[in-house]
Amino acid sequence: MFEIAKVSMEEFDRIRPLWEKLIEANAANSPYFKELYGTFEFEIRKGFLREKIAGGAEMYTAVLVDTATGADAGFVTVTYNRESSQGEIEMLYLREEYRGQGLGKKLLKLGLSCLDVHCIRERKLC
Repeated sequence: MFEIAKVSMEEFDRIRPLWEKLIEANAANSPYFKELYGTFEFEIRKGFLREKIAGGAEMYTAVLVDTATGADAGFVTVTYNRESSQGEIEMLYLREEYRGQGLGKKLLKLGLSCLDVHCIRERKLC
């Protein structure tokens, strides 16, 4: 069984371990940018999101929690600007042991639903 926990910017460090696994997975699987992923830092990424928020964007981060173990299984982060009707799925990650169960699709749908609720027409997947 799984539940969704909404994470604010003040609690954003909660996703750091998952974000680090995302970067490791991207580095391992990217035929083009392997060396670049090694330079990514969580604090820089968080600062980039803070800048977007300061510029008028809003952010939604949902963490998928395994209720049996209490472990954070994955997350999705979305930013959007209602004024410009632009939004992005910034990050999406699901730990390997939870894959193949439709949970990644659930996270993606959560991100898209956030954009739907706020009537965001222009959407990007980053």
